[in-house]
Amino acid sequence: MVRKRVCVIGAGVNGMASAVCVQRQCPNVDVTLVADVFSPKTTSDVSGGFWEPYCLGDTPKDLIKKWSSVTWDYLLSLYNSPVAGRVGCQLLSGYTLTDGDCPDPDFKDQVFGFRQLTSEELKQFPVARTGIRNGSFHTTLQIDVEQYLQWLMERFTRQGGRIQQGKVESLEEMAGRYDVVVNCTGLGSYILVRDTSLKPVRGQLLRVRAPWVKHFYFFKPVKTAATYLIPSCRSLVVGGVLQEGNWNEDVDEADSWDIHQRALSLLPSLKGAKIESVRTGLRPGRTQVRLETQHLKMISGETLPVVHNYGHGGAGVALHWGCAQQTARLVKEALTTSKL
Repeated sequence: MVRKRVCVIGAGVNGMASAVCVQRQCPNVDVTLVADVFSPKTTSDVSGGFWEPYCLGDTPKDLIKKWSSVTWDYLLSLYNSPVAGRVGCQLLSGYTLTDGDCPDPDFKDQVFGFRQLTSEELKQFPVARTGIRNGSFHTTLQIDVEQYLQWLMERFTRQGGRIQQGKVESLEEMAGRYDVVVNCTGLGSYILVRDTSLKPVRGQLLRVRAPWVKHFYFFKPVKTAATYLIPSCRSLVVGGVLQEGNWNEDVDEADSWDIHQRALSLLPSLKGAKIESVRTGLRPGRTQVRLETQHLKMISGETLPVVHNYGHGGAGVALHWGCAQQTARLVKEALTTSKL
């Protein structure tokens, strides 16, 4: 019996997770992963690995809750497993701060210990220096994305997955070679499938040597860019910018200076801390996450099922396992239908 063949395009966190989930849900299928770049050069590698859904456009709240909850449970299981150190998965407590009102977020019942800050706690952030007037505290999950992607790659190849490096210029290339294609190209879908609803949301962050910082800090002003400090297992991630429509992938020194100054205002103890690296990435912004099956008519006349899984904005990590599980179910349905 000829084995069915599935191709996953894209090796970021959603592509790698989708490839592993397809292997798990479709054990008798050959899975190939094709990408032009792999970790540590993907957009996902730039991420702070923080579990918090954001920058998701008009994605329905019930879907965000569904996908992010599945991902939360999965990351928590990693944290409570022997591989936690291997992938840099940790529970992380900290502060979300603002110069305006501080309503409870939709995810407050998912994270641990969410509460509003008291007036005494807010005194550690002087209004004169920071502008902070309100805030909250909770515990969430964080993962070292670069280490995690390497671990997923090892799982994928150990289970028989195949790797091909190269850029897919057109889905027509897949016709006759695969029974189902999974599109996890992120912003690359702007060209690959001509999805003009996609737009880059440029990010830039610093990685700083500051092992004394044990809490995360998110300062979300009403009118200006947010500042965040996220301690990972290897460094402190300091950001950031959220520049819609900016395709520039080069480091902007003015952005670096601005990020650093905002971080110092929020946490003066960072003065003199060594900046280890500066990274940029283009988040795949979209009106809403695209997760669906499309049956494409090829030039040859045959129909190719394509499962799209992209457009996660700034929440690629927060949604990835829930989206990958649903992607694998859609692949399984497409394979079953193709047998009829």
